[in-house]
Amino acid sequence: MGEPKTPRTVDDLTAEYLSMVAAKLLGEPAVTVTGFTVTPEPFEFPRFGDKQFFEIAFDYSARKDSGRSTIILRVLPPMDAVMMLTGDTQHRELKAFQTGLFDQMPDTFHIPYVHIEFEPVFDQYWAFVEDVRPEMERLGMHAVIPDQTLRTILSHLAAFHAAFWERDEILRLPWLMRLEQPVDYFYRCVVDILDGMKAPAKSSEYIVGKWPWLQEGVPTLMDSLPAQTRRVIERLYREPELLLEKVRPLPRTLCHHDFDIRNLGFRDTPEGPKTVVIDWEIVGEGLASFDVGRFLAYQQAADAEELVEHYLDELARHMGRAIDREQWLYGSELVTIAFWQIVGVQFGVMVNAPSAPVPEGQRAAMRERVYSDIAHVESLVHKHGLA
Repeated sequence: MGEPKTPRTVDDLTAEYLSMVAAKLLGEPAVTVTGFTVTPEPFEFPRFGDKQFFEIAFDYSARKDSGRSTIILRVLPPMDAVMMLTGDTQHRELKAFQTGLFDQMPDTFHIPYVHIEFEPVFDQYWAFVEDVRPEMERLGMHAVIPDQTLRTILSHLAAFHAAFWERDEILRLPWLMRLEQPVDYFYRCVVDILDGMKAPAKSSEYIVGKWPWLQEGVPTLMDSLPAQTRRVIERLYREPELLLEKVRPLPRTLCHHDFDIRNLGFRDTPEGPKTVVIDWEIVGEGLASFDVGRFLAYQQAADAEELVEHYLDELARHMGRAIDREQWLYGSELVTIAFWQIVGVQFGVMVNAPSAPVPEGQRAAMRERVYSDIAHVESLVHKHGLA
């Protein structure tokens, strides 16, 4: 019996095709899907970009048992604003599955991708992912994670970073994300907006077309800053090489680059707890402190410095050798600047653009955080001679 016919649209899904996917999900060589239903948009939280999600609930029979299960179909667009601003022209998360990169992850991470359809000729970019909503709900998108769980996740993150530490055969893969890519796309977009879109890059036109509130919010944010602060922040975008030159000599590893509670779950297994990690669209080469800083920034933990020390202890343990902590902490301050330029500024732009998709009840709190972060970034810029 040959391979089942590959559907090209969600409406074309068949029980025969889903039987093949279910066999991979359930770890059974022979599974028959006897019926299924497809529910669009099973997630309630807001998302950037044009991704679609479908919950597929199916009944099945197998050699050992029968039952009912679910799987999530993640449908990626050929391109959207998030992909453009990070230079994701090759669908990195699908590449990571296709090339076996996920198979090289340490077993402290659970990567729930099951099957992909990666057919650019059909504009088809599908990822079938385990339904890990229960594991994600254990952490809660806005909950404060217990200290011991924080430490466990940081240990798992350290194992991930140690596994790829300065492994050039991995880090040089051409489709991975690098800091230079948002510089080429998103930083350029900010500069084009500040220059009145007089001679914009095509990527800037695309991003602004998708997110018109950027063109409203970027100048409004900049105009709201004191003159000296504005000069400091604007120079970061106009002269990115100043920061890149300081970052390039530092040790690199593989980074998730979106490692925060929205993309994490927690699972107990016979081998011990594992961190479930989804949404790998900006996986790439970087400084380990990017993932650590993003994770802790979302938690706002009072003992952040102690948690960083715990992570570094675990990194050294997994590496089997001492870590240059002073160098790592120096890199983390540089990463704080870059992180704000890529992520923090978006929130600053959004709260300064009335048309941006921000719940009015959250705008005031976000605004306060934005200007606090800008003050911190400005202090780091002066500290490291980037002003």
